[in-house]
Amino acid sequence: MEPERGFTPPLERLPVLLQRADAAAAGDARRAATAELNAVLGQMARYPSRPAADLLLRWLDQGALKDLQDAEGLTARAAATAAVLSMGYPYALEISPDDLDHLRARSAAVRGPGGAVGALMMMVVTSLIAVVQLATEPGVQGVGNAVGLLVAMMAAVVVMLSSGRRRRWAAIALLVSGLVAMSLALGGTTALLAPALGAMAAFAMGWPRPKG
Repeated sequence: MEPERGFTPPLERLPVLLQRADAAAAGDARRAATAELNAVLGQMARYPSRPAADLLLRWLDQGALKDLQDAEGLTARAAATAAVLSMGYPYALEISPDDLDHLRARSAAVRGPGGAVGALMMMVVTSLIAVVQLATEPGVQGVGNAVGLLVAMMAAVVVMLSSGRRRRWAAIALLVSGLVAMSLALGGTTALLAPALGAMAAFAMGWPRPKG
């Protein structure tokens, strides 16, 4: 299937969008330009590659995104961190702890229903990465356990859309499932690495905290 005429891959658009956001005056224009940048960053899970990950990781290391935030409160730094995380193995392992902390902190601001929706999207993306890897790599060990864990994690994150005590227990179940998935990934079932990291990020996004 040939690409649509006029289509520009996200990787080629990102430098232009960053330059536009940097050049925009403070206020609505800057927030609008950052929103456009964040929207393209949100598409990067569909285009995982070494060049894309290197570009985003370099921007994060250099602090190139630190002053950019859209009208919804999403920073370009958090969007870029989530983009690299969604690319899965091995790129997600190269994110710095500071950037992960930033993503967690920004997610805390939307830990209402929006935070749970973000957690759901994170698990959907990383689970799809795992399913593709399980389906395309021959001789993958522990396929039954992997599928069972994916189902459990998806069920937990769906329950996190509710409120009250059920949401807390679902978040704990998601975290435990993520830790089990990480153990299996380190033991050889590498397809579970992306959803394991995704479960931990989703836990941070969706864990309910009292407002204050």
